[in-house]
Amino acid sequence: MTKTMAATRPGNSGRAAWADKLELELLLVHRVPRELVNPVLEEAAEAVAETGQPAEELFGPAEEYAAAVATERIDAGYRSTRDSEGGTPVTHFRQGMVAGGIAVLIMAAAGTFGDGGRSGASVLLLALSASVLVAMTFAVFPALRTAGRTRTAWLCGSGAVGIAAAGICLASLPSIRDAHSFLFPPLAAGGFGLLLGALGPAIPARVVSRWFSPCEGRQLDDEQWLRRLGELLYGRHGLPLRTAQQHVGEAREHLAATGRLAQQELGQVEIYAMNLTDGPVREVRLARRQFLGACCSTAVFAVLFTLTLTDPDRGGAALWVPAVLFVCSGTLAVSFLRKMKASVNHVGQH
Repeated sequence: MTKTMAATRPGNSGRAAWADKLELELLLVHRVPRELVNPVLEEAAEAVAETGQPAEELFGPAEEYAAAVATERIDAGYRSTRDSEGGTPVTHFRQGMVAGGIAVLIMAAAGTFGDGGRSGASVLLLALSASVLVAMTFAVFPALRTAGRTRTAWLCGSGAVGIAAAGICLASLPSIRDAHSFLFPPLAAGGFGLLLGALGPAIPARVVSRWFSPCEGRQLDDEQWLRRLGELLYGRHGLPLRTAQQHVGEAREHLAATGRLAQQELGQVEIYAMNLTDGPVREVRLARRQFLGACCSTAVFAVLFTLTLTDPDRGGAALWVPAVLFVCSGTLAVSFLRKMKASVNHVGQH
């Protein structure tokens, strides 16, 4: 909480809890810039001090007020670069690299990659395979999806699964497993986790943006504009493919009727896509995206669990750590599925 807010807010625990929740919602959920969050908090504190009424009566629940602030007071160009979770390719990439690094560190510390009796080549192959798999699943795939490049995301994901499967198969060959190779203790596999976690924040944001969104903000011809619209609707904003194609078809018909260029008639494609997807179904799209993300994590941990389950030299910890991760991610996927169904029912009732 900022010093200014602390000075202007009276010492009321309920009021402070509302302001704290508002701040967290703005920063973590809607990714509102800090330079906008501070004035919003100060305005709320001044209004409460002047009227003497509780903040929730003046502004409503903190979650709803945060959503209204994010929609009404943030520049459309800024909001158009965010997906339904409020993330950009850069934030997804950085968070995913850190999360993937932590996952590899946990597995390495538990001896998932083998024990001292396994050859260095086998441990190295397994460490590399797991590192590639978690980096693609937690960082590269969601970053490409948020950039609207869903086809590339699925191609990269398939390639990562293929690389991981090849590494696992090679590491299981008797010639590799029993080779008298260089010493590569299991703890050294944790270095791959540290590398993954450090790479995300270390790479400049402009470089990551150039990797994943090379066409962002550029001048596009009509066909490029329409193709980009479909990519953004399906990837960044999570619309069903058929719905995204319908919107593209409607835009194409409108342009044919007016005879004007897409960017002249409909404006910047990122903003146009955002405006099409604003509305009550946003919660449904968010729940669907969370469900798909949990399913991807479950698939990754299922592969790792299968790997350790079929390893005759595994230890007890090596088996149960990925098993627990698999069960937890599967439980999370089920909870997101229920949330998605509840959101669909809520939208249907209205």
